[in-house]
Amino acid sequence: MDEIGRAYLLLALNLERHFEGFVDAYFGPPELKAQAQAGEPRPLDALADDARQLMAAVEAGDYGPQRHDFMWRQARAMAAVVRNLSGPQLGFVEEVELYFDITPEMTDEAVFAAAHAELDRLLPGDAIGGANRLVDRLVAWRKRLEVAPDRILPIFELARQETRQRTRSLFDLPDGEELSLQLVKDQPWGAYNWYLGNYQSRIEINTDLPVRASSAVPLLAHEGYAGHHTEHAIKEAVLYRAQGRAEQCIQLLLAPECVLSEGIADSALDVIWDRADRAAFLRDELYRVAGLPEIDVGLEMQIRLASEALRSIDGNAALLLHRDGRPYDEVQRYVERWGLRTPTEAAHAMKFIQNPLFRSYIFNYAMGKDLLAPLLAGPAAVANFRRLLSEPFTPGQIRLWLAERA
Repeated sequence: MDEIGRAYLLLALNLERHFEGFVDAYFGPPELKAQAQAGEPRPLDALADDARQLMAAVEAGDYGPQRHDFMWRQARAMAAVVRNLSGPQLGFVEEVELYFDITPEMTDEAVFAAAHAELDRLLPGDAIGGANRLVDRLVAWRKRLEVAPDRILPIFELARQETRQRTRSLFDLPDGEELSLQLVKDQPWGAYNWYLGNYQSRIEINTDLPVRASSAVPLLAHEGYAGHHTEHAIKEAVLYRAQGRAEQCIQLLLAPECVLSEGIADSALDVIWDRADRAAFLRDELYRVAGLPEIDVGLEMQIRLASEALRSIDGNAALLLHRDGRPYDEVQRYVERWGLRTPTEAAHAMKFIQNPLFRSYIFNYAMGKDLLAPLLAGPAAVANFRRLLSEPFTPGQIRLWLAERA
């Protein structure tokens, strides 16, 4: 481990003591973690100096262009987190830019209106209680997909096995990699991958809201194969264990790497599994195990695809709340209206975008997937995805890659 890598790890581990959850995973030398945890937390002004010195060291070092850019932008994000903790706070847009190397923008509501029109065409008109509002029809449709509590883990395990097999046929997963599934409650997110190091993950599935059969395969692809677990395991093997890159034994929650990680995770399912084969698996296997053999799988997939256009609503809500200072109740009504969500579902979304760890993180999902989309279309999709799984890109590097292709 070189001195720059050591300084990088100590800065992140010391910052975790001021902002719990900032370090999403650490599987590096235990003595460094013990050093950071000993005694009183390192003062924020000292951490600000550490961040500046780290950025200068990276700038003066002899890393190759890709590693240099990754380290410098990750260090810049840590400097921005320290500033937000110590004051004066960054403006919301600047926070997103410095944390994640992206600039958030409002999605035009015409995009949501078009999705509403498509859903209006697709959804059956038999909402619960005879109501015919679009949101009631969508709620009624999703109600049909809800899984009894005793069937949740069996269908997610089936999805785990199938996505793992398809991922292993395309990408070199490390020997001994594995993930487990666990049900939890009272969390701001719907599911979470806790990467444990040594190629192991634990995926927690939040049951605060009803769990639907239609979410099993997309969730396992996102959190597991070929999403977060796959990316983390391959990068641990290739970058940390084989190449000794210290910065790859830690994962930060507020840093540019997250944009790529969420873009990879949100794109994984379509890379490993074409829609026709997926529909057959859902119809013939997963929905039967879920106790829902009567579901029209083709229609469900069309509805899910149309609903994807609504995925950036939470980003709009975050901008309205944190940039524009709009009242909480008004923003929740916005999420309900444009997201076609019940008050309970909208309140859960608001909980996420109010959480200090996630309020600016929300943009990584839609913007990460959109950023990678040109690379993951066409015959080079699998080869490009393989690079994304094994190289430390930043959003700026992806933009450069796209410019070079153009």
